[in-house]
Amino acid sequence: MKTQITRNWWSFALNGLIALLYGILALTLPQDTLIVVARYTGIIIILTGLVFGLISYNRHAKGLRYGILLLQAITFSLLGVLILVYTEETLNFFITLIGIWALITGIIQLIALVNLSSSLEYRNFFLIDAIISLLFGLLLVINPFAVAKTLIVISGILALFFGFVMIWFAFSLRNLHKTTFFEDV
Repeated sequence: MKTQITRNWWSFALNGLIALLYGILALTLPQDTLIVVARYTGIIIILTGLVFGLISYNRHAKGLRYGILLLQAITFSLLGVLILVYTEETLNFFITLIGIWALITGIIQLIALVNLSSSLEYRNFFLIDAIISLLFGLLLVINPFAVAKTLIVISGILALFFGFVMIWFAFSLRNLHKTTFFEDV
């Protein structure tokens, strides 16, 4: 097992390189990266719709129930096309929905905290979580595209870190493979 993992050190290096490239793009071109990620997601959603369409066709050909799958196929395909054609608008819409969800979650958490006993352990953590949900939701609702770009930048920073770690790990595995190879000979 150790030999198999160390023999494939290059796959870790490749993953690290891809993460580094994404990180650089996300930090230097956050808006363009956001658009590309959204369009990529749209393509994946369309492909999912096509798979559901093929499955529903096969089920129809076999005389099985296929209505729900066909509805899913149509829904996914339309959603994917909407994302590809109206990328910024659909991004704003979905990010705003997430913001509304975060606001509702924060409000529900505050209501729960008010109605729960004051002896609740870690009450302050729940309060902080509710406040963060409310603030995050407010930010998403007020300016969804700017917050999304900020999240892309944060993901770029994380990708750079991940990329460096993966490349370091890959070369560590490579060195281990060389040592293991010479020990086996």
